[in-house]
Amino acid sequence: MELREIDLENYEEERDEIFSLVGKIWTRQESLANVKHSIERWGTSKKESGSYFYILNDGEIIGITGYYVINENECKFGLRHHGTTIKGSGKPALDILITEIGVRHTRFRELWELIPEGREDLIPIFESWGFKEEKSDMDWEPKKDYYKYALVRRS
Repeated sequence: MELREIDLENYEEERDEIFSLVGKIWTRQESLANVKHSIERWGTSKKESGSYFYILNDGEIIGITGYYVINENECKFGLRHHGTTIKGSGKPALDILITEIGVRHTRFRELWELIPEGREDLIPIFESWGFKEEKSDMDWEPKKDYYKYALVRRS
């Protein structure tokens, strides 16, 4: 398994492929709309921190993941829409992403995941991947009213 960075400069050319992929991963309409909105904001503003990556398995694109910088001075980063089309590939892909963030940002210490109300089913999955629920005002998140739960994985 490996990651391939989505080139921000080629976003317009890759947009349809990206949206087709996320449509296979996020089947709930509200979740899908949120993912597309965030990717579109990242791809068109060209001002947001971090990156998105395709997740590849034997050269085939099976998912998407990414991160953003919450506060580099505090070593805090956020997880961007981590999802795969193959059951059981989420944690290995996440571990690769965490390694990649550490290479790019040597002060990396925390990765945050935000979960909306109604998706409490995701909490045990992220907990099994090493995240712990923690209180947060989520003041870094533009859509903080959409999210209810904050989980963090510390290295």
